[in-house]
Amino acid sequence: MLAGPDTTKIVRDRQEAACREFSARVATLGYARSKKMLWTRRHEHTVDVIHLHRRGSSYGGPINFRVAFRVHFAIRVLNDTHAAVALNGPMSDPTRTREGHYHHSFNAKSGHMFERCIDDLFRFVTEQGDPWFAVYRDPNRLLTADSPLQDAGRDLLRAGLAGHPDSEHIAASLKLLGLKP
Repeated sequence: MLAGPDTTKIVRDRQEAACREFSARVATLGYARSKKMLWTRRHEHTVDVIHLHRRGSSYGGPINFRVAFRVHFAIRVLNDTHAAVALNGPMSDPTRTREGHYHHSFNAKSGHMFERCIDDLFRFVTEQGDPWFAVYRDPNRLLTADSPLQDAGRDLLRAGLAGHPDSEHIAASLKLLGLKP
């Protein structure tokens, strides 16, 4: 059963409100919203990335007022050449969500669970994302065997650390992430 002609507008508006609230919370950790569903924290050679994905968003207009998010984390090497953000970190899979009692959804029409959703998105970042990012804060740690980076990313990071970054690669990464040079 379709929720009605105003469903898309209501869902879109409340999703944006959730993103604004989330932005305010993660700003306290050094992240800034750089694209519609992307938050970034830049370092000298890498960028920490939080990506929110609204479940069901790629299937056309919403059929109800439920807004549910999936959270992905990534580390992007600025010198990388990959044309997309590789979501190479933890994500809010069903096991993590259930074990952490995270609630990443709300009703856009009634607002039911809105604050809980924002609280739990932020809590997921502080409990799951930031500790993972901290493990790889030192870029040399990204060169080890258990690195989330693919071999090409490690090679490009090595080049950057050795003082041989490619300005075109960096410009492309910044553009991809919605960051200014």
